[in-house]
Order: sequence, then structure tokens, then C-alpha cells
Amino acid sequence: MAITETAKKSCGTCRDRRVHCDRVVPVCSQCSGSKLKCKGYAFRLSWPSAGDRRRSMAVKAPLHSLSRVRPVSKHLAHVSFWDVQMHRHLTALGHTRPLLQIPMPWNPSELELGSNDLILYFYTSASQSLTTFGHDPQALGQALMRIALAGSTPSAAAVFNSLLALSSLHRYGVQTQAFRLKIATIKALAAATTCNLTAREVIQHAAAGMLLCSFEVHQASCTSSQWTWYISGVKQVLNAPCLKHFSRDSDLNALMDWVYYHDVMSRFTLRHWHGDVLEIPPKPSDMCRKEVYTPVRTAIGFHSTDAELQPTDQSMLANLELLAELSDTVMARPQDSMSVQQMEDYKGYIRILDWRVRNIPTQSKPTSDREQTVVAELFKLATLVYLNRISGNLLDQTDSIQANLNRAFTLFSQMDCCERQYPLFILGCEARTDEQRLTVLDLISRTEKRSSSRSLNHVRILVQALWAQDDLAEKELDYWDKLSSIISSCTIIPSLV
Repeated sequence: MAITETAKKSCGTCRDRRVHCDRVVPVCSQCSGSKLKCKGYAFRLSWPSAGDRRRSMAVKAPLHSLSRVRPVSKHLAHVSFWDVQMHRHLTALGHTRPLLQIPMPWNPSELELGSNDLILYFYTSASQSLTTFGHDPQALGQALMRIALAGSTPSAAAVFNSLLALSSLHRYGVQTQAFRLKIATIKALAAATTCNLTAREVIQHAAAGMLLCSFEVHQASCTSSQWTWYISGVKQVLNAPCLKHFSRDSDLNALMDWVYYHDVMSRFTLRHWHGDVLEIPPKPSDMCRKEVYTPVRTAIGFHSTDAELQPTDQSMLANLELLAELSDTVMARPQDSMSVQQMEDYKGYIRILDWRVRNIPTQSKPTSDREQTVVAELFKLATLVYLNRISGNLLDQTDSIQANLNRAFTLFSQMDCCERQYPLFILGCEARTDEQRLTVLDLISRTEKRSSSRSLNHVRILVQALWAQDDLAEKELDYWDKLSSIISSCTIIPSLV
């Protein structure tokens, strides 16, 4: 006689009916006799019944609306072995400066997208990632497309291929198609230099060079060290005599300001990447007469007074000009190499420079949008803080600088994004409390989520490295040494555009 196999508990149907179950496997006799579907003996998940206070709990919604409250993010800023090594270097306990390695993300996929798809993507999306200052990035992208389609010369082909390369990189990350298009751009530029360039070809040459620069800085990694080379090459090309009498238009204006912005920011970064100390500057009276820094716009004879050809906001150009002057004239630890009279003259110059920065109009046009106005203000605040720190607090403006920092962190908490990395870096590294640091990291995260944003990984790592040094130090570190050591630890020149 066969032994009937039984389960250890009742079937689901009998439990629901609250009747006795004979637990016969696979279907109980009770369900078979009642012609009901047996639910079996497997483990079941059930939802609590309405009013079941033992198995469920209802939470009432808050009376006030939370729609405007940003979700709280979680970030981990830790101190690594690299940070300890840098601390030992800064405190003279260790002699070797550690190198900061930033990996490059690689997409192994083999992509073969057509030119039409990439051009359309550049027009709708990738152009928004162009890092300019005072101009709408998408308008700059449209200007570059017009420059690329103006003729069939090797220079025009270089602009076209560089547009495709940046579009492919923006859409799919670092992969072979993007690099093939980059190489095609360089070959086209090489072919164009075999003959004398016309003014239009010079402009196309410069546009292709700036797009290659954008290609390098879009995914900051330890292999993208060529962006400063492209800026240097573009500046040389723009000094061509044929441009002296070329008719200016809004496209050329946007290109010149794009070059100028990258040039100023590269000079600022190089100032700390090499760790060089500038020589004693001339007297303030000499500085007022001497053109300490010649903008690219002036170098090629661009002096347009037409409002249509000027930057979207003149305050942005003023910010760049003063940062350029500051980078070339303000010294680190001037008291170590100056006489008493030189020191007084130098302090007077710093006071004048501080006054000029403070009096930059935040908004020079009523048509300027809110985002541009906030970015211009942050740029000014960053320059004021940097000037005070790098000059060793010669002007004794502790309260004023703290007020500027409070204003900056308030703006950070209100912004949806901040794609300009200079104010994000200079002001972000001033964060001392967990709340301020969380504000900075949240802003970086919000910015990176935008399709128009390029990688902020470099600036995030640099800011966190500076925070670690502030936390490890027993006393206030020298600002120049701290900033220069962290920036110089990068194997490539960081881009803060």
C-alpha cells in the first residue's frame, strides 16, 4: 500500500476558507471534493487587510507641502592614504609630493553613427556643453555649425570633424569613434597648413582648435593633457595678419570670447600647477598704464562697439579681465622679497584691485537671465576671496570675506546647477562645516545630472583633497602652498572652465 505524502501545513485555499485540510500533496482532498482550485503549500505574501492594526500602519501626510524642499543626498568625504601623504608633504614631514591619478572611463563599444545623426545631436544637446562665458552655449554651437559649413576646404572639414568628435564623445563617452574623428580633425588641420590661409580659413582653424580643446576637457582624465596646447595654437593662428581687416560679426565675437575665457582660466591654473612665484611687480602707477595682459580680442584688433557684437553681459568680460590681471601681478608671500616702500605700494595696488572687483556690475543688461546673473556674482565673489587669500590677507577683510562666503553658499544651495568650475572650486574649497560641504557636493551632483554638463570629477576630487588637508592640519595652512600643492599633484593641468 502506497504511503500518501502530506505537507506540514494546510493549503492556501483551506486557510482562506478556515476549514480542515488533509494536506495531501500536490492537491488536498478537500479542494478536490469541493471542485475548488488548490493554492498549494508554498510560502505566500499577503497584503494587510483594511483595518488590520497588527500588520499595517498608516501615516498621515504632513500638513505643509514639501514640494520645494530638495531631497537630502548622502555623500562620503573621507581621508585616504594619499591625503595623509599630501599632509606630510605640506608640513615638511615628507619630501615627495604624491601624484593624483584620475581614471578615464572607457566605452568598449564599436559605434558607427552617421554624420547626420551626430550633427543633429550636436545641435540639440552637445552644443549646450560648450564652456563659454557671457554667451549662450547653444548660440555658440550654431555659430560653429555655420563656420563648419562655410566652404569645402580642409579647414572647414576640420571644424566639421571636430563637431562630430565632440558630439560622439558627449553622447557615448570615451570610445573609438570619437577618437577616430579627433584624429581626422588633426589630419585636416595639418593639410590646411600646407598653403596660405585666408581670413575665413583662419577662423575655421581656430574653431576646430577650440572644439578639440572642448573634446579634451569634456571627460577630465589623466590622458587629456592636450587642452592647453590647443589654446596656445589657436592664439597663434588668430594673430594672422589677414584677420586685421576682416569684417567682424557676432560669430567671430563669440569665438574670440570663447578663446579668451579658456586662455584666462588656463593661465590661472598654470599659475598654481607649476607653483611658480612671480617676480616683484611694477609700481601701481606703472600697472595702471601698462597693459599687463593683452586679451585675444585686442591682440587681433577686435574693438567693436556695436552692441550686437558685444558679449551678452559686460560684467562677465570685466570679471575675466580682472582675473587675468590678478593672475599676472598678485604675488604669493610678497613680504618675503619686498622693501617697506615696495610693500606699501603693493598694498595700495591690491586695495585698488579689490575695489575694481567689488565694483563690477552684477548685471549690466536687464535682459540677462537669472542664471547668468548668479554665475557672474559667484565669479566676482570667488575672485574677491582668492585675492584676499593669495595676498595673505593684506587688506584685513576677515568679516567682509566671511560675508562673501556666506552669500556664496546661500547661492549654491539655491542653484539648480553650476557649470562654471572656477567659482565652484575657489568657493567650494572654503567650506568648513559639514553643512557647507554637503551643499557643495549636492550642487556638483545636480550639475552632473544635466545632459549639458561635462565631467566635474576633477573639481570634486580637488575640493575634497583640500578639505582633507584643512582637517588634518593643526593650524591654518599657507593658502598658496596648499592650493599649488594640490593642483600640482595632478598629472595633467586641471581645467577650471
